[in-house]
Amino acid sequence: MKYLLTALVTTLIFTGCSSTRLPPQKPQAVHEAAPKFARRVQLVMYEDPVVTREPSHHLDIYDLKQPDRPFKEIALLTCEGAPKEEAPMTEAIFYRAKQLGADAVLSANTSMGDQGGGFVMTPRGGFGMPSGSRCVFRARAIIYTDK
Repeated sequence: MKYLLTALVTTLIFTGCSSTRLPPQKPQAVHEAAPKFARRVQLVMYEDPVVTREPSHHLDIYDLKQPDRPFKEIALLTCEGAPKEEAPMTEAIFYRAKQLGADAVLSANTSMGDQGGGFVMTPRGGFGMPSGSRCVFRARAIIYTDK
């Protein structure tokens, strides 16, 4: 019992005196996790695909109007799915635009239609479509030319 008590006291002394402080770490780059539909996004590059840019950390979003500054379109991004998947598909499009190094995205027309039928083009999407309807959400990735 005496040895057990001595071992316990010794352990408590060494544990109490030891440092729990970790050495300083280098700051790590924050990487955005790929959203659910990121692999579903398709793109058409408008320029030489060999040109690479650093990924963007910020993305301006233009829905109803275009930017006030000069820009150049670099890609069309599309993502197809059910109308109820609009938010995660849009998030995936924005993620892919950032990966391309885009400064901003311009919304483009959304196509809607039945799975077995033709497409109905609407400028802002649509409602009241049959349950088997599919959407193709589109955005144009741009870079500012006045940087």
